[in-house]
Amino acid sequence: MARMRNGGAMVVAAVLFFAAVDAAAPAVAQTQTDQRAWTAVSVQGRVSAGSPWRWASDSLVRGRDGAGTLDLLAERVMVTRDLTWSSSAGIGYAYGAAFPDGGSLREHRFVQQYAWSTGVNWGVSLKSRLEERFITGQDGVQFRVRQQVRATWPLVARGRLLGVASEELLVRTNSTASAPRGVDSNRMFLGVRRTLTPRTGVEIGYVNVSWRDTSGRSRRSHVMSATLAVSR
Repeated sequence: MARMRNGGAMVVAAVLFFAAVDAAAPAVAQTQTDQRAWTAVSVQGRVSAGSPWRWASDSLVRGRDGAGTLDLLAERVMVTRDLTWSSSAGIGYAYGAAFPDGGSLREHRFVQQYAWSTGVNWGVSLKSRLEERFITGQDGVQFRVRQQVRATWPLVARGRLLGVASEELLVRTNSTASAPRGVDSNRMFLGVRRTLTPRTGVEIGYVNVSWRDTSGRSRRSHVMSATLAVSR
């Protein structure tokens, strides 16, 4: 119980730290802030028992203005192959619909991924992705690189409750009519993961997203995130 309380205190302290940094940011850089909610259902499994091939499907629903305005609907599917006990590589495809103020956008996205991990309870993982994005209204394909670093640690002795922290940097590697080359966004996550059954778990936490809109203004989003993960 003491470990669980200490872990919970770390999560609260980090959220308060991000909030304090955000409160100071507008006065310095005139950063605009908003509140969002992200939800996901992730289902994954092996092609067959003992197979090195895996499949995954992610369903995403995101809202802005708190959760009052629909911002994004997307579905992503991936096939990966284990390279070693700790690494894998794969390809995927995603289709999404975004709903910015005054319109809507559709996107077809192709993904190539490499992932490496040291473990489940105590562990560090790296995930590298290259994306080719085809977005309605743009004059060509947008290339984007994503690099995520993630750490997990047990908050209780049996490992059913884990602390989770991650940071992900997204960088556009070319310029299009609507988005220049450069950093797309940076996402810092802190939360907890709870095992519900041997095949299901839920991850809930806070995401601090720094990004720039199409006019080049600095933005920061405070996001409450919830993901249901199912293994088959």
